[in-house]
Amino acid sequence: MRIALFLLLVIGLTGCASNPGRSGDEEDARQKKLAALNVQLGSGYMQEGRYEVALERLNKALQYDPDSANAHTVLAILYERIRKPEQAEQHYRKAVELQPDNGDAQNNLGTFLCRQQKYDQAEAHFRKAWDNPFYKTPAVALTNAGSCALQAGKLQDAEAYLRQALRMDSNYPDALFLLARLMHEQGNHFKARAFLQRYEATGQVRPDAYWLGYRIEYALGDLKASQAYARRLRQQFPEARETRLLNKVDKHE
Repeated sequence: MRIALFLLLVIGLTGCASNPGRSGDEEDARQKKLAALNVQLGSGYMQEGRYEVALERLNKALQYDPDSANAHTVLAILYERIRKPEQAEQHYRKAVELQPDNGDAQNNLGTFLCRQQKYDQAEAHFRKAWDNPFYKTPAVALTNAGSCALQAGKLQDAEAYLRQALRMDSNYPDALFLLARLMHEQGNHFKARAFLQRYEATGQVRPDAYWLGYRIEYALGDLKASQAYARRLRQQFPEARETRLLNKVDKHE
C-alpha cells in the first residue's frame, strides 16, 4: 500500500538569523521556511538510512513550526521505520488533525492503521480520502482500502473497492494486480489472467507478478506459458523470495 509523502520545496531561503526588525508575518514566514527546509533535510537523511540525524532535523522542524503537517508526516514514517508504532500513530493523527481535508494525510493514516490490523479504523480514513472532491488520486485510497479488506478477509469488499478504483483509473497497476491475485485465489483463473495481462500492459515488472502469472497459467493447464513466467522470474529476479518459492515448487514436481 502506498503512502503519499507531501513535502514542501524550499527555494531562496535567506535570513536565517533572527532580525528584531521583522514584522510578525515576516517572522512567521521565516519560521515556516526553516521548518520546511529541515523537513527536506530530514527526509533526505531518512532515505539514506541515517535515522538519528533525520530525527534531529525533523524535531528541529517542529520547533520552528509545530503545526507543520509535513513534518508530522515524515516523523510518522520515520518512527514506523524504526519500529516505534505508538509514536508513528501519534504523528500520523496529528497530520490529519492539522489538515483534515488533506486526502494524502487521511490515506497515510489509513495505510498505517491497516498495517496495525485496525481494519475498520483504516477503512474510515480511506473513505475520507476518496470522498474528498479535491483529492487528486482517489484510486490510490480505494486500492489501499481494497488491499486492507483483503488482509481482513473481506473479499467482497476488497473486490468492490478495487473495481471502483479502476472506474477512477482504468489502468491503475496496483488495483489490476490485486484483482488478478484475488481472482486467482477465488479460482477464477481466466479473469485472473485477464487482469494480470492488463497489469503487464502498464509496463510494470515485479517478481510477485511473474510468480502470480506462473501459478495462474499452471492452474489453467498452459505449461508453456507458466514456464515462460518461470524463466523471466529466474532471469530478472534471481534473489527474490518468489524465485525461492518457485525453486521449491520445481523440486517437488
